[in-house]
Formats: sequence, structure tokens, C-alpha cells
Amino acid sequence: MKYTKVIDIEDIKVSLLAVWKNIAKCCILALIFFAIGIVLTLNGDVNNAYKASTSLYCPVNGNYTETSSAVQIISSYASLIKSQKVAEHAVSNMGNTNLNYRNVQNMISYSTSSSGINLTINAVSYNPEEAIIVANAVANAFVEEMRTMTGIDAVEILSAAETASMYQNGMVDLWKLRISFFVIGFAVMAVIIFAIELFSDKLRSVNQCLLADDDVILGIIPEIKDNNEK
Repeated sequence: MKYTKVIDIEDIKVSLLAVWKNIAKCCILALIFFAIGIVLTLNGDVNNAYKASTSLYCPVNGNYTETSSAVQIISSYASLIKSQKVAEHAVSNMGNTNLNYRNVQNMISYSTSSSGINLTINAVSYNPEEAIIVANAVANAFVEEMRTMTGIDAVEILSAAETASMYQNGMVDLWKLRISFFVIGFAVMAVIIFAIELFSDKLRSVNQCLLADDDVILGIIPEIKDNNEK
């Protein structure tokens, strides 16, 4: 008789059951990986990220024409905030700094209000004072560039950044990394157990047995539907 391994739903069920029965092994390897993660990150720096925001607006007198014009200005020129020209201008405004225009570009993001006439510039840094300085420098650089391009005060600063709030907790991120080691360890062992059981030579269904031409049937075991049948 020829044995043919055909993976079907029954094999998957049995393999998943094997993982469940050996969940203790998964947890043990997970704890080992977790300990490795703690050791590897024990002397790592814990850095909190801070965000400072500066608000800008387009001056309007309330009539529809000016409001529409302001919305168009914001939508058309907002992307310039992350441009090299504005970043270089901001670096120049900051004076004595170790930052270059690429650093500034990576620190900056922006968002527009639902009305379309307000714009918020955000700067993220591991140094809260630096975040405030960069947010205001980019805002001023953008306002100056807009004045040069349009010939008018198309955009003005509504409120400058004065404080920076915590944007990313370094300790939380550190423990997330350590927990990821635990998850990886658990997953590795689970996959190993699942694969070993799935690709084993165990016979689980009649479909995995094929008769060859030279096979001889000695007998057939009858199917018993009732436990009381003889």
C-alpha cells in the first residue's frame, strides 16, 4: 500500500491541538526570549519625544471671496512647509544650531483645520526646547516665504509655540520592544510544534492511503456506528 501525505483540514486541526497541548513549551521559550530582550536593552537610552505646535492663519474679513482665497492659499502652499527652501530658511533663523535642513524636514509635520484657513505646524524632538525653537523657526520661515511669493501677508502666525508636550514615552516604547521579544519567542515555538505535527508521517484519513497494483486486500474492518453493535 502506498502512503500519500495529503494535508487537509484534519491535519491542521490536529496540529493546532498539538500547539495547545504544548503551550507550556511556547511560554518557556517566550520567557527566555523576554529575558534576552531585557538583557539586550538593559543599558539602552530611554528618550522621550516632545511635540511643539505653532498655529498660523490666513487673514480674512469674513466675505466669501476672501475666505475662498484664503482656503486656496492654504491648500496650494501648505506643502512648502516641508520644502528644502523653508527648512534652510528656518535653520538660518535659528542661528547657532547643529541641525541641518534635512533634520528640520524630518522633525516637521503640519495639518489644516476643517475650515481650511488655519494651519498647524508641529515639530517633534527628543529635546523639548529644540521642538519649540524648530516649530517657531519653520513657521516664521514659511510666513516670510509666503510674503515673498504672494507679495502680501497671506499667512500670519496666530499663536507661537511656547511649550512642548510629551509625544512619545521612551519607557513605554522600551517595554513594547521587550514584550515583542516575548511574542516572537512564543510564535517561534508554536510554529515549530505546528510544523512538526503537520508534516509528520502520522496517518489521519483514508484518503492518505492509495492501493498499488500489486497490493492484496486481506480484509476490511467494518464501520461500527453503534458502540453496542458486535
